[in-house]
Amino acid sequence: MYYEGKTKIVKIVENHALIEFKDDITAGDGLKHDVMTNKGSICAETTAILMDYLSKKGIRTHLIEYVPPRTLKAVPLKMFPLEVVVRLKKAGSFVRRYGGVEGEDLPFPLVEFFIKDDERHDPMVCVDHLEILKIATKDQAEKMKETAVKATLALKEFFEKGGFELWDIKYEFGLDKNGEVVLGDEISPDTFRLRKKGEIFDKDVYRRDLGDPMKKYREVLELCRSLSLQ
Repeated sequence: MYYEGKTKIVKIVENHALIEFKDDITAGDGLKHDVMTNKGSICAETTAILMDYLSKKGIRTHLIEYVPPRTLKAVPLKMFPLEVVVRLKKAGSFVRRYGGVEGEDLPFPLVEFFIKDDERHDPMVCVDHLEILKIATKDQAEKMKETAVKATLALKEFFEKGGFELWDIKYEFGLDKNGEVVLGDEISPDTFRLRKKGEIFDKDVYRRDLGDPMKKYREVLELCRSLSLQ
């Protein structure tokens, strides 16, 4: 089996998946698109470090091992067509929808579900939608929510050791061969907002044309390497 998305190529080989990270970077439901040297290898290694960290915190991910420079060997998953977003601060589409000041704290981690559908601009849905549309059961949705919050709080603590603030993060989940909900896809500056004293270290650099995003991505990778050794 072979699947190619906007930023990754997935191959199923025997009893595992090989996920190759491409150098493509996109924004605005794919309307903005560029190719940036070494972006795939940076995101693959960052994902491997952070998923290994989460596994040590008791959070199961699809990661088996990192295969340098840009591939993850992973547990094959039947992915839910969902993005599960956890917000710790107001930013991005939250501010556009509800107002407020970017960077303002939320009183507790807010979990939002979005259907992956570029044509409909990833509509936000509730748990009842997921059940009615036969995307996920209530139990599966609650498991995704529980895991996403636990992972976010663990990563918040991880980045705080380096003086960084995790603002929000997007996850994707799937079912393994036993029907268990498992955290999949990636964890990288493509999927989270990370800030330090007002400086942006994530894909907002690309979205807003604020300079070379790969410079920031590389700095995040170096940070992750350093913190993983502590």
